[in-house]
Amino acid sequence: MAYELHITRAFVSYESERFPILGAEVDALVRRQPDLYVPPDAPRRPDFCYVYWSDNDHYLLFHDGRLSAKRPSPLFKRRMIELASDLDAWVIGDDAEVYELDGETVTDRNRARSPLRKHLITRGDGNPVIRADEWAVLVAAQPDFTTRSTIEAELPSGTRDIPCPPIDCWTGHPSGRPIPFFFNDDEVFNHNEEIEVRDADEPTVHRMTELAAALRAHVVKDHQLSWKTTSG
Repeated sequence: MAYELHITRAFVSYESERFPILGAEVDALVRRQPDLYVPPDAPRRPDFCYVYWSDNDHYLLFHDGRLSAKRPSPLFKRRMIELASDLDAWVIGDDAEVYELDGETVTDRNRARSPLRKHLITRGDGNPVIRADEWAVLVAAQPDFTTRSTIEAELPSGTRDIPCPPIDCWTGHPSGRPIPFFFNDDEVFNHNEEIEVRDADEPTVHRMTELAAALRAHVVKDHQLSWKTTSG
């Protein structure tokens, strides 16, 4: 499989749908940049299109909330970094390294924090999955949960809210910040339907444990999933 670079607002490329670049933003980018165009005869949807660079044979594939390119040349890497700056997004590789410009030179670096610190509400391998309708009914009964269409993202310009697909958030955290609870139903993320929370502190883990009990599930750290199972 060819190594890819991605223009994204996520920490890792496969989470771009959670922190998406919108189709309307891609359309506006193409209008602003005279060296970009979308072929009129290519497949196109609001969340999918090909964006070609007129000065080169390279193109970007817009899908799943990100713009991706396979094996971009050094020249196209620089152009991707410029376009990412226009979108207030990152250029990252498949290993989550960040590509930036140092003068005219493209450099890459690892970010300081881990992208994979998370806790899961799960029933474990070999047990009935947590269904989306189960989770929806449980969340609807919680007075300290709400559904939001924005999410806090760490961007080159700083931390700010951006539009996102509907996400259930816990509003009872002592900090006052809404805490996203992601329902994972995609095998890209996990083999089981689970509820994921990033950087969960003690109050958040406590709230997760209460919800897990109602689902006859339990809370684990992501690396524990392979061996934790539900009993009884």
